[in-house]
Amino acid sequence: MTTSLVVNCALGILAAPLLVAGSAKLLARAERISWPYADGLLAAPRGPRLVGGAECAAAAAVVLLPSRLGCAVAALAYGALTVAAQRLRGQQCACFGVARLAAVGRGHVAANAAAAVAAAALAPIAGASALPSRGLGLALAAMALVSLLWHLDRRAAAPDSGPACTEPVRSVRVYVSESCPSCRSLSSLLERMEDTRRTLVNTVVVREKESLPKALQGLGVPSAIGLSGAGHVVCSPVSGIGNVKALVDQVVIGLDDLAYVR
Repeated sequence: MTTSLVVNCALGILAAPLLVAGSAKLLARAERISWPYADGLLAAPRGPRLVGGAECAAAAAVVLLPSRLGCAVAALAYGALTVAAQRLRGQQCACFGVARLAAVGRGHVAANAAAAVAAAALAPIAGASALPSRGLGLALAAMALVSLLWHLDRRAAAPDSGPACTEPVRSVRVYVSESCPSCRSLSSLLERMEDTRRTLVNTVVVREKESLPKALQGLGVPSAIGLSGAGHVVCSPVSGIGNVKALVDQVVIGLDDLAYVR
């Protein structure tokens, strides 16, 4: 009885991330999602809908199917997500739609792999199905996950006190991607800045399957680094619209910059 309860609750918990992630992709407008696939079957706007629908279908199967079949579906779903996370390491995470999360990294790979292993380990001891237990596990895990995502999203959207810089910032190198909605919003903000400051911002477009510089690994896009007049890095890297704009606002404009713009 206790084993059956644990398995059924665990299946509900395993279904929660699939349901939340799938729903987030289906409910968000495709152009707002930082989708990593630019061509092929999974290219936007179709890609987020296909993946989101598959995740929701997998979540439903995990909850509604007999225990061993539910475990098998969960193991396959998280196994596929583990492979996808490994291939997309360093790119912006679109796991939960428009939520501003860090780039795909080791944590994403490890979490999906752990879920796949847990689901496979539950299959041999799975017993009778108990939908109320699965529903309870699903509801509690989904609420906890949505709350965590909301907190992380708000923290990512709010600029911090600014990066630590060893000397005055004379220019900024900004890294963006073509499929990043936040990058487009940042570009609009930069375009409204005065000409002098805008000329001191160098934008680098990170193409699909390209990686960010080592110093920016794990940050995703948009991200930026502050440079000295000689082109040396003088600030710790930042990411997110608010923090990148704050770094650009720190740029010290000299008389030579004014003369250059004129």
